[in-house]
Parts: sequence; C-alpha cells; structure tokens
Amino acid sequence: MQTQALPAVHLGNRGWRRPARDLSFRRLLTRAWRGDRPAQPVLLRRARLIALGVGGFLLPWCVVLTAVLPATAQAQHWALAWTGLDGAEAAAALMTAALLSRGDRRASLSAAAGGTLLLIDAWFDVCTSAPGTDHALALSEAACVEIPLAIAAWWLAIALTRESR
Repeated sequence: MQTQALPAVHLGNRGWRRPARDLSFRRLLTRAWRGDRPAQPVLLRRARLIALGVGGFLLPWCVVLTAVLPATAQAQHWALAWTGLDGAEAAAALMTAALLSRGDRRASLSAAAGGTLLLIDAWFDVCTSAPGTDHALALSEAACVEIPLAIAAWWLAIALTRESR
C-alpha cells in the first residue's frame, strides 16, 4: 500500500514555504511515519501527565454530574444535535473511503474517529429513547448496526496502523 502525504506548509523566517520538498525533511517524515525515530521522552512524559490529569479530574466529575443533573431535560436544538452527529459519522466514513481509494494509511485516523462516533450515536440513541417500542428499536439498531460498524471501523484502524509499522 502506497502512502501519499499532503504537502506541509509552514510559515518560516522567509515566509510561506513547503518543507516537504526539502529532501532531509522528507527523510525525517518518512522515518517518523515508519516509527524508526523514537518520540521525544519529554513530550511523551508531558502528554502522559496531561492525560492522567484529565482522567483523574473526569472520573469524580462524572459522579458529581450523576448526583446533580436532572433526570430529564428539554433541548432547544435537538434536531441540529442529531443531524450534526450523523453528519460527522458520514464525513468520517466518506473520508475513510477517499483515503482508502488513494491507498493512504491515514485512513486509520478517520476510521477510528468514525467508529467512536458510531458508538457515541448508539449510546445516546439508547439513553435518550422513550420507553417501549422506541427503546427496543434503539437497542436493536445499536446491537445490529452501529456497534458492529464501530467494531469494523476500529478493526480497520488497527489493521492499517499495524501495516504502517
């Protein structure tokens, strides 16, 4: 599978330039893409600390929200919220298809995002559906369509990531 990278553009001291034309920069990008060059330990340590801080904050925050939020709420832009979520799912699927047609391994990124959006859609469909037939329909749609598609998208993302190594 051949990878076609988009040209990078940076604003340097001499204005706009395209460093991808520079042979040494291209080699550096190729090594980083293949994983030949180890990531900077300081950057990884900072990213790990930030992720730990965010996770450490969000877990107790979820407990607070469970105790404080009302059981029901009325949303002003309900249709816009669902349309936006489904539009994001469509964009991720179309981006994945376009990148796969070009043989670009970065399709793993849009596939992972699409799988995550599908799982979020399934979660909110089930959690916000009315009791009875609507809830049964949301559960069946999640079990038969959205969750299997999310798993397939994540499988594709993992397969493309392993292949790039």
